[in-house]
Amino acid sequence: MTTNRREFLRGAAAFGAAAWLAVDGASRRACADAPNPEDPNDPNAIVDPDHEIGKAYVGWKEGDLDLHFIHTGLTENCFHVFPDGTTALVDTGDRSSKNFGKVSWNRTKSDAAACAVKPDDSRRPGEWVARYISRICPDLETIDYAIASHFHADHVGCEGHGAGKKGLENGKDYMISGIAHVGEFYKFGTAFDRGYPDYEKPVKISGGDIRNLTRFWSYAQEKYGLKREEFRVGALDQIKLTKAPEKYDFHVRNICRNGVVWTGEGEKTIDFYAENPANFEKTKSENTLSMGHVIQYGAFRYFTGGDVSGKILDAQGADADFEGRVGRATGPVDACKTNHHASLDAMRRTFIEAVQSRVYVTCCWWMGHVPEQSCANMCDESLYAGPRLMCPTDPHPMNAPIFQGKAWRRYLCERGGHVVIKAYDGGARYKVYFLTAEDESMRVNLVFGPFESMGTARLAARDRA
Repeated sequence: MTTNRREFLRGAAAFGAAAWLAVDGASRRACADAPNPEDPNDPNAIVDPDHEIGKAYVGWKEGDLDLHFIHTGLTENCFHVFPDGTTALVDTGDRSSKNFGKVSWNRTKSDAAACAVKPDDSRRPGEWVARYISRICPDLETIDYAIASHFHADHVGCEGHGAGKKGLENGKDYMISGIAHVGEFYKFGTAFDRGYPDYEKPVKISGGDIRNLTRFWSYAQEKYGLKREEFRVGALDQIKLTKAPEKYDFHVRNICRNGVVWTGEGEKTIDFYAENPANFEKTKSENTLSMGHVIQYGAFRYFTGGDVSGKILDAQGADADFEGRVGRATGPVDACKTNHHASLDAMRRTFIEAVQSRVYVTCCWWMGHVPEQSCANMCDESLYAGPRLMCPTDPHPMNAPIFQGKAWRRYLCERGGHVVIKAYDGGARYKVYFLTAEDESMRVNLVFGPFESMGTARLAARDRA
């Protein structure tokens, strides 16, 4: 069963100084297969001007935008701290590491293809995520926004895996799993999922993943007044600063949900599912229904879209290039969480050409999340000029033969771990950190940057074209 909140906070406090100790100089050196720190011409050279490598992560301070990609080896888990201290949890999953015999990719299907569980298997992913959050925001009690991008277990949890049942009566019981497990330690202010308020549109949703999450939402509503809102595509006023909105040039634009995509004008949208009746039966996919949004802080722009990927048909029955359309609505960004873990059905060239990201972060739980095709697409300079940095949370040792001799390898960080993007100076600059996931020390293993934010300038150039 899960640790209760009192025990959890006591343990986090006891963790104290010992968990934040710096390490010796050996750990300060970049690994051999990372971008080359000795080459001044390497755009991702690890120069560490602030001497952060080997020390505990500096943490968040007011005025920073922190984007945390928390690695458990099993799930996708993102936690954000906005410049005024507003917080958002974007997905936390739970699933088994022993189901790879069912994976239908053209890659190995053995359990050896699974990423190693981090730091270990003594706790479920939701508790590891909550403990991580406690180190970033030690006084936090309520996470302002809980965002469930879509209803897959590796993003939201499920009935089948977790830390046991809550123990509620009258059909209200749910598994302590994923987002609901984080909810054992934190309250949530406002919740968004791609279905609310009508879980019959565009197609009826069923299964243990949605059932478990919505039962948790209902519990939180009754227990402490959780607010639920419909995620409005195109909206610019739903996910916002809650503490000092007047102080910062910051906003979040809702890009997509349920196959509906923002046009780029006002709050106008296009419903791609409605283009062809076959989309409701033959080509329907939970991934195409994922919610996505852009965070903009000054000149810095970041896109996240759950598992946006897959095929939607246009009125003539042809591929409507749904992912590419999401990319064009998003426009150029500085950083991008890869769609569908960069799997082979995602990260289309049309999407990559549109977003032109400097940094791509992939939340990994098996070797297929760093595929050659997606890496080649992300680094193809015929799509747009400029350097890239690919940041998988676990490149997986079984991928080593695939990486050999590839031109795009110079843009791939092969260290793995928690990834943190920190935008600061009003969003004018940002850094990318790799923190150890082997323990809870928050030790910085690598740091890239600082980079100048180019998102706004790229977007302006696109609009002038």
